[in-house]
Amino acid sequence: MWPKLLELLPHLTRLVPMLERYLNSRQVKDRENEAALMALAETVRGDLGQVTAAHAGLYRQLQGLSAQIAVLEEELKATRAAAERAEAAAFLPDKNLESMMVWVKGGVLGIGGMMILALILLIARH
Repeated sequence: MWPKLLELLPHLTRLVPMLERYLNSRQVKDRENEAALMALAETVRGDLGQVTAAHAGLYRQLQGLSAQIAVLEEELKATRAAAERAEAAAFLPDKNLESMMVWVKGGVLGIGGMMILALILLIARH
């Protein structure tokens, strides 16, 4: 077995430089890939920073809109209350008018009845 192994040694010595070149080229490619991935990572970090800044701006705008909506809600409640008061005040004269009409009718009927009674008494005396 040793003699066969000794016969293969010259072939193995030729393969060692090829293996060394392959490993060196592999290291170079790995370094290039690492550098490319690092550049890509920096780009992604920069893009994430921009997205974060944009979201911060949107968040601030959303908070501002929420505050405006709260103010509008309070104004709407005040407007609704004012409308209800105005509606109640609008029906008040109608109620007062109905009450006054009852009094006027009663007064007219009362005066008319008194006049008829007075007329009957005048006729009865003559």
